[in-house]
Amino acid sequence: MDSETAERAVQASLEGLPGMITVRLVERGAFARYNPNVINKDQICIAVRQAGYRASIFQDSKSGKTGLSSQ
Repeated sequence: MDSETAERAVQASLEGLPGMITVRLVERGAFARYNPNVINKDQICIAVRQAGYRASIFQDSKSGKTGLSSQ
């Protein structure tokens, strides 16, 4: 995300999803806490893509697993 407008668009897209707990934007990305019983990583990536941005999944802080949803 290279502008405040982009950051706001992504943050609004994520915060509006059911199951999202917190969204924290960082330089060129975001950290999201969510309820996996309500929403999954792929659904989150789809929302980011629908906002017009690329989405990748990085290391899960709880399980330590890594994955890549898209490039």
